[in-house]
Amino acid sequence: MGRWFKRHRKHDGEPARQSPPAGPTLEITITQGGRTVATKKVGGTIAVGMQYSAYVEQYGATDERTLEVRSRYAQELMRENNVDDAVAVYQEIVALRSATLGPEHPNTLRSKHSLAFALWQRGSLAEAERVQRGVYEARRRVLGESDAETLLSGDNLGWLLTELGRSGEAEPILRQVADGLTRTLGKDDTHTLSSQMKLAGVQHMLGRSDQAERAMRAVIKRMSRTLGPVSPLALQARSNLLVILLDSGRAAAAVDAAQALAEDAGRAVGDTDEVSLHARHSLARALAGVGRSDEATQLLAATLPDSERGRGVDHPSTLDMRILFAELLTEAGAPRAGQEARAALAGCERVHGPGHPRTERARTVVRRNR
Repeated sequence: MGRWFKRHRKHDGEPARQSPPAGPTLEITITQGGRTVATKKVGGTIAVGMQYSAYVEQYGATDERTLEVRSRYAQELMRENNVDDAVAVYQEIVALRSATLGPEHPNTLRSKHSLAFALWQRGSLAEAERVQRGVYEARRRVLGESDAETLLSGDNLGWLLTELGRSGEAEPILRQVADGLTRTLGKDDTHTLSSQMKLAGVQHMLGRSDQAERAMRAVIKRMSRTLGPVSPLALQARSNLLVILLDSGRAAAAVDAAQALAEDAGRAVGDTDEVSLHARHSLARALAGVGRSDEATQLLAATLPDSERGRGVDHPSTLDMRILFAELLTEAGAPRAGQEARAALAGCERVHGPGHPRTERARTVVRRNR
């Protein structure tokens, strides 16, 4: 099964109405000998950290105003991809709010929700599921089944379960969430559309690809009408439709869809954006599937360096791309096929270990080049 497209999210899935304001931008004055020599604007963790220190001094470390600023500091750490430190800060906030407000206070649960998301982004999926399940169950008791925060906790829990390979357990949760968000926020709300996209993805993972394709196309149509065809969410859904088409053996249909997506994404977000890279990779897979291997190889030769720069050499999607590139080069008898195959195998062993299916696939290409 193809790699499901999931854009790295910039937030933890809470409703926009609950999100704290963005961190401040501060202007620092640099003096020398009592004379101002320069001013500098700072933002991100520096600015929020300075604000936090001021709030600690003014209100104390456990005051809710101080903890809200501390939460913004953790958000800034996440935006800067400093996930380990963000996890530690969220754990600290959870402990303080549990002690002062109680473990099921809405603010404590909101911090636990953010902690679960940070753990997820770090790759600690089992721990993230434990925390997220606790938040979901507590919110059902405290806020009610139909509250938006309850439903979005269930949305994150459902997708976490799919990441853990438990799609059968995830489907009823995601279906309940999608129906609940439709009633609570409306059918055209971005959270509702996102949940319906995830539900279609789970249906595909469970082998119901025809149902998943119909659902995904319906979601894309609604997203395109309400958000625009090149909105981030619509581009993500169109990328996921490509996975369904390719996994279903419909390479010819995927070629047209991938070409359109690659062009639209290139204009909207640039050729090196995650969604563009995914579309170009999917297009290469589709071209290879209809016998246009030379075009696929040329496309991968141009796309692989962009993926290495944007994602990293050892990113799983970069490794997927390199394996396909090595396979196509091997089929063509190209001299560099062995070099690319060995690079793919080395990366897979580093990232996935020796027994992973992706590692075995790379190892097979290496053997073909001996």
